[in-house]
Amino acid sequence: MFHFLQNIKYRHSYKGGLLNFRALNLFYIRVYLIFLSIINTLEWLLARFIFSEIDQDRIALHYNVDFGIDNYGETEKIFFIPLIGLSIIVVNLFLYMIITKREDKVFVSHILFLTSLFSNCILLVSIALIYLVNFS
Repeated sequence: MFHFLQNIKYRHSYKGGLLNFRALNLFYIRVYLIFLSIINTLEWLLARFIFSEIDQDRIALHYNVDFGIDNYGETEKIFFIPLIGLSIIVVNLFLYMIITKREDKVFVSHILFLTSLFSNCILLVSIALIYLVNFS
């Protein structure tokens, strides 16, 4: 299914230093990064859609089942959600590139990228719920 990803080679690899860019040559890392970029792009697109469709300067940013809407804020704050997701991806990617010389790098890399994937899925659901609260 992802056969085209296996043939991509990085011509200018950084050798030495703290970060190992050759670690991005692994197939499962590319698959993780593709899914993470798709989910984060969906977050940015949904945030942009909410920002463009809202006609008020304040929107409901948090909904509680017990108390209803308990946090209002400026419409620009909707962009913090995909920014948090992107920062989680970048931090975990840098952590992965630092630990690539360890023996347990495969296990730790799966933990890092599954954490990024899980947290970005939660952020995507949260921004979708913000859409539902403000437009229903």
